[in-house]
Amino acid sequence: MPRYSQMKPNSYVVATPEEGARFGKARSTNRSPGPSGVARALRPFGYLCVATVWTALSVVSLLLPAALPFGLWSSNPRFSSKQFIAEGDIVPVLLFLIFAVAVLVPLLGYAYVALPLACLPLAVLAWTYVARSLSPGYRRQRLSCTRWSRELIGAPNMPPVAMSLLPVRQTTWTRAWTVLMGMGWRPSWDVLVAGMPVGLASFVVSGWAFWPMGEASRLAWAVGTAFLVVATVLLVGRSYRSQASRQRFT
Repeated sequence: MPRYSQMKPNSYVVATPEEGARFGKARSTNRSPGPSGVARALRPFGYLCVATVWTALSVVSLLLPAALPFGLWSSNPRFSSKQFIAEGDIVPVLLFLIFAVAVLVPLLGYAYVALPLACLPLAVLAWTYVARSLSPGYRRQRLSCTRWSRELIGAPNMPPVAMSLLPVRQTTWTRAWTVLMGMGWRPSWDVLVAGMPVGLASFVVSGWAFWPMGEASRLAWAVGTAFLVVATVLLVGRSYRSQASRQRFT
């Protein structure tokens, strides 16, 4: 697998403009010789380890929206949201609701969307490289490369950050997951807006799931929560189509 650092660019970086796009310009062209016999023999195991790690992180990130209601239930199985509102002082409760809607919903919503977008595509790409490393058609080719960008998550005054597991040979499959990966690692208003419905959904679930009500009311709240989740999926899809249609990295 390719090695990289912030100060010394990887020599296996692809420089084609169509493949480069989201993580900045490549530092060198793909003119290096193919992998050695030892590298070909070991890279399936290396990519398998990387794929396992990113798969585990993807599962954790996808389960994050359930953390708030699960935390309320596990800390106090008898917790009642109705009792929390009815017995609390009106001013602190109102201030908390305003803070939740104005601050927590956008921040948590962004995390609920950005983290899966940052982890799941890397897991899929790593598993793709596992399959390619076992394919005779990719035997003499390098599978992934590294690029540097100042626009990824991190302090703005940091040196360019390396992004690995980018495909050397682009296909429709790898291009789609590369775009999704860029949406997770590169902060944007589109992802922030897309995360607001699911961020609100996590608080809505924490409210109605612990509120005494009839089955019909509970079903109605569940349907409303599902609509919020679907709204997030649709907004992510719209952002993806916008990013994919540009066919360039900025």
